[in-house]
Order: sequence, then C-alpha cells, then structure tokens
Amino acid sequence: MQLNLIPQKELRAIKARSFGGTSLKKRRKVVRPLREGLIHHVVFKSSRAQGRQSFYTHKQFVSALLKERSQKFFVEILDSVNMGNHIHLKVRFKDKKRFQNFLRTFSAILARKITGAHRGNSVGKFWDGLVFTRILTSKLEELGLKGYFEGNHRQREFGHEEREFYLTRWNQFLYRLKQKRAVSSRQALPSGDPYG
Repeated sequence: MQLNLIPQKELRAIKARSFGGTSLKKRRKVVRPLREGLIHHVVFKSSRAQGRQSFYTHKQFVSALLKERSQKFFVEILDSVNMGNHIHLKVRFKDKKRFQNFLRTFSAILARKITGAHRGNSVGKFWDGLVFTRILTSKLEELGLKGYFEGNHRQREFGHEEREFYLTRWNQFLYRLKQKRAVSSRQALPSGDPYG
C-alpha cells in the first residue's frame, strides 16, 4: 500500500483500521483492529522469499496450505495474489480468535517449509514484520482493493509497466466515481437552514 499517496485525513482513518507491516511498526503495542463479518486485506511479506525461497517457487504448497488453514479456522478467502516475496489475501471471517490462529499458524508453517527450519536448525528471522491487516469499511475501498489485486496479477503475468498502466487507469476511474458520489450526496442535502 502506497501510504505517501493518500491524503492525511484518509491516511489517519486507514492507519486506525490497519496493523502490522513495515510501514506501521510503531503501532505494534496496540491491539490489532479486526471486525468480524467485514472484508480484510492481509499481507504476508518476506524479503528473504527470493529464488528458491520465493513463495511463487512454492506456489502449490502455498495454495494447499492456504486452503487447509482457511478451512480449519473458518476463514473465507475471497481472493489472493502470490507475488513471490509477499502474498496478498482478501478475506472474511466470523470469529476473531480463529482468524488470529489462522494468521499465526499459516505464517509459521510456511516459513518452516520454505527455510527448512526445525528444532535444532534455526535459520533466523524470515518475515519482514508482523502480518499486515486492514479492515475495509466501504464498497469504494473494496473496489480499490479489487483493482490493486488485478494490477498485481498483471505484474506477475506481463511485468511492472503493465501493472502501473492498469493501476493509473483504475485509480482515475475510482477518483471519478468518488467525485460523482460527492456531488450526488451534496445534491441530496436539503437547501436552507434546517433549524430555521
């Protein structure tokens, strides 16, 4: 998520609904904000996941583990993108504790599998930071995430330039939609002083 491109007012609201990742390390001492029934964006990231340790190299294992862990903890995976050194998920869940167990066990098992770590064979820190999670609270945010996922799919298939081209057009579409909604809501307001 490119936090530097987001207006400050919106950025504060996003940070209040986000946790983990490398750009939000200062918020580690607060409780991870989670909302049962709402859609969440989840990111697992490791700079070490390159070459033979890339998540994409192990894509079959990643997919199988994702399916197994999500079924075990009743987490609905709505979409996913494996980018090699990070994995994006769009999820929904009904039980916060089970979802936290999903995050913990998926990341632990995946790291052990990729690094070959086991008792007596420690390989050091694998993940860049805590798992990133963000609550989506509007259809507009869901649309934004949909475009972001599609951009990442295109990068995997066609390269970085195709991703940037697609995301530029998608963000322009979202901006026009946001402006249109703002105009519609202003027109819906009654004219005059409501207390007059």
